[in-house]
Amino acid sequence: MNKEIAECVGLWLAEGDDKCNNEITFTNNQFELIEFFHKNIKKLFSNHKFNIRIYVYTPTGENVAVPLEVTKINSYIDERATKPYYIWRLASVELNKKWKNIAELYKNNPTFYPDILRGFFAGEGSIKSCSHNSRSVMISQLPSIFLEKILNYLKIDFNYNSGNRSYFITHWDNWEKLANIKVADLHTIKKEKFWRIYSEFKERHYKSHHIKNSLLKMLIYPYMTSELAIKFNRTEARLQDVLIDLKEKGIINNFRSGSKSYWIRRDQHIIIISKLKLSYLNYLVDSNKSTMEIAKYFNVDFKSSFRRLKELEKLDLVKRNSDKKWKRLNSHKKVIVL
Repeated sequence: MNKEIAECVGLWLAEGDDKCNNEITFTNNQFELIEFFHKNIKKLFSNHKFNIRIYVYTPTGENVAVPLEVTKINSYIDERATKPYYIWRLASVELNKKWKNIAELYKNNPTFYPDILRGFFAGEGSIKSCSHNSRSVMISQLPSIFLEKILNYLKIDFNYNSGNRSYFITHWDNWEKLANIKVADLHTIKKEKFWRIYSEFKERHYKSHHIKNSLLKMLIYPYMTSELAIKFNRTEARLQDVLIDLKEKGIINNFRSGSKSYWIRRDQHIIIISKLKLSYLNYLVDSNKSTMEIAKYFNVDFKSSFRRLKELEKLDLVKRNSDKKWKRLNSHKKVIVL
């Protein structure tokens, strides 16, 4: 038992004829998949004689090369076809029976579910990317108990659309699971499209309230927006939206320290300040000072000193008395410097 045969099982379940008892059949318009199926079935039944025929259907009857050693190649016109497609047939009642038994062995072994799904997707899968960052992985198939069994085993959420006769898979976490098993890698064109669209996910599409709930657990410690954006693999702008919403609800606080901005839960009773602001507070420990005195001590202009003092006043760390002098206040909150 191996990965390649499991993928062939998936291809056959998607686009084979499991009702026929006289031959093994596989249909696809991607020649590399026909070649892949052909090579692995011949290897699987290497001790048997083969009667393999390939039927080539084209919309205009053009000559299509089929570089495989088979019993016969037949060409036909199918005006409904948009591109050439191939039907691979191995005529043998004995091998058909053996193949079905082998397929059942793989279907009953969850170890091979990712490989079977890869074959399923190569045969009947597609990728849809619309506006508003809507991305879907689809598998065109009549309702399938076995396909649903695979998806449930792999913990991949899905919806079935009876109108389209397709399984729809959306949301970042499901795409990530499909990426982990390289679901599209068996089909060259689908592989390129899958990984391109997957890489375009600039934000994880978490389920409702996931980010907010996770942020509240994390923000018992101070974090910068950039740090949170990396942890959640989202843009800083998207994280900022969530953080501002929590701030407006009075759940978290935001502190500027130098050129950096920190977020922390309000119930932690913490104030974050810069080293410079701490120096201002220390200068006011022994006595009250005027803005001009403070500016002169720190060798800055009046406006710069006044701005720092007003920022400390908003944090309830200093107060300006009626004599225009600044007084340091005792805070019940813990002051930390970052």
